[in-house]
Amino acid sequence: RYAETDSQMSRDEIQQYMNVRPCEACGGAKLNRASLAVQVGGRNIAWVSGLTISRVRGFFSALGPALTERERIIARKILKEIDDRLGFLENVGLGYLTLDRSAGTLSGGESQRIQLATQIGAKLTGVLYVLDEPSVGLHPRDNRRLLSTLCGMRDLGNTVLVVEHDEETIRAADHVVDMGPGAGALGGEVVFSGPPGRLLRC
Repeated sequence: RYAETDSQMSRDEIQQYMNVRPCEACGGAKLNRASLAVQVGGRNIAWVSGLTISRVRGFFSALGPALTERERIIARKILKEIDDRLGFLENVGLGYLTLDRSAGTLSGGESQRIQLATQIGAKLTGVLYVLDEPSVGLHPRDNRRLLSTLCGMRDLGNTVLVVEHDEETIRAADHVVDMGPGAGALGGEVVFSGPPGRLLRC
């Protein structure tokens, strides 16, 4: 009934009697025994998924030298793809996330940055990206990596429009449009439009 009903009221009623718990057969790994029996570097995919993105990169980096010549030929492209994708996630400040994290537990900013990392990996050109405060909650070190990533997307031939209050992000912009003069209902007018250098003299 929960899956089939169109009524939000019915869903809310049914949801009171629902809870989420790990499967007793797989312990929450979401894989059968045959899949979990497959190991690379002495570890299965469930174990690797339980690591943070930063630690997974370290695991795969250490794996390369441990492979035989034949295994290295087979794994070369796969390891490069894994490292690239994990690198994109790390560069947008998500190195602390574990790969088995449920999507429903992510904040709005984390979800936005995951989508951003996905887009970077796609290496599209001629695309307009609109980002709403992507730097919220980021450590200054991760903020610089995010800015570097955004500049990389711009350099591929994309337009990156960022709604932001962070000074470092504003200074890194090619063009700034400052809305004001106040916030909310007190704003709505273009106070300044131009390069950041001119904004500082305005």
